[in-house]
Formats: sequence, structure tokens, C-alpha cells
Amino acid sequence: MVEFSVEERLRSAETVCRGLPAPFRLPDLEAMVHRTFAAEAIPGIVCAPKGPLPDGYVQLGVSFPFRYDGVRVRASFALPPSRIGRAHSPYDVAARLRPARFEAAAALLALRGLCDSLGIVVGLFGSAALQVLTGLPYLESTSDVDAVVRPRNCAALRSLHAGVAHLRIEHGRKFDVEVTLPNGLGIKLDELMSSTATVLGRGIDGVHLLDKATVMRALDQSECSFRSDELITTEEN
Repeated sequence: MVEFSVEERLRSAETVCRGLPAPFRLPDLEAMVHRTFAAEAIPGIVCAPKGPLPDGYVQLGVSFPFRYDGVRVRASFALPPSRIGRAHSPYDVAARLRPARFEAAAALLALRGLCDSLGIVVGLFGSAALQVLTGLPYLESTSDVDAVVRPRNCAALRSLHAGVAHLRIEHGRKFDVEVTLPNGLGIKLDELMSSTATVLGRGIDGVHLLDKATVMRALDQSECSFRSDELITTEEN
């Protein structure tokens, strides 16, 4: 996630409105989007280009703390890097979490505490990250907590999986945890701890079907990457 300066928010508010999908192109809703983006420190999310971009521009998305007709209001636009402020990784966001009076604060703190006790580095993204960064009401009663972890070893991951199951019951909320592999691919924790022989590793270049035994060995040995012959197949996103 990336910040925008106060000046940039004022400058780009109209551009953001033009990046609203067609169902959100309503005068009152556009006015709300313009007003909110200009006034609040809503971060941008760097994403894959949705079409041709001007040279040097970066594709960005923004998500707002309100819905229209039950759908989260989002917009996409592009800016050059010179107009984009500081970046926050999911791990930066989790480190900024403090006791706060917003829904699910206790659940987020409990997850971070569990990870700390296991020596696992945890990060937040999605609605949880937006809530922590802005203080705006992104997390709802039905929102999942989206997290990413860098584990020490497989034993720690097994303990995390068991601990997260308890947190789901205690806080009445789903925790969607993704494990970052040494080669940068991400695998769902639930999938990695399942009885299947293969798992899906998601990366910027697509989705890879991986042998789970190889993945677990790599995590325990802190291998830097998988060889190409360890990828069983590759699927397009």
C-alpha cells in the first residue's frame, strides 16, 4: 500500500472519480468519493495494469470505507512514481497495530500475539490493513482478517494453524492466512496443512501446482527457491 500527500489527494480526487466502475458513476456517489479521497488518508494499492498505461505510470486501486448496493466502492487510476508517497508492506502495517476502539482490534492483536509467540513474522492486508492504516470503518462484522506470514519452520506453521482455529472460535471471525514461500509464492495456510499431496502457489506470474512435500522441505531448510522441475504444472490466472 502507498500513501498520497495532502496535495496529491486534492489533485487526484477527480481522477479517482473517473476511475470508478460504471455502476458507481452516480452524482451523489461520485461526490462522496471525491470528498472522501481528498479529505482522508486512504492509501493506494499497487496492482497489475488493467490496460495500456502512459510510460512510467503505475496502476493503482483504491477501496473506500463504504458500499453502494451492498458492494464495496472501489476505483482504479494510474500515477507516475514521483506522485506516490511512502509504501507500507503488510508487515509494516501489522507492526503499527495498537489497541484501538474498532471492531476486530482484539482479533488482530490476538493474531499478532500468537505469531510473535511462535517466532513468525505476520503482515496484514485487505480490509484489516486499511482499518489499521486509516482508522476508517473498513472491517465489518462479516469481514475476514487477511494475513500473510513468513514462518520459521513447518512445526511453527502447524502450531499457527491450530492457534488460528482457536482464534476463529474465540472471535467469531475467519482468518485467511497466506504463507510466503522462500521463492515468493504464496500458499493458503489451510491448504498447506490439509491432507492433499499438492498445493497451489500464487505469484505475479500465475498459479503453480506444487508438490507439498517439496514445499515443506523448503520451508524447513530455508531454501531460496524451487527448481523449475519441482513445479508440476502452471495455470494461468
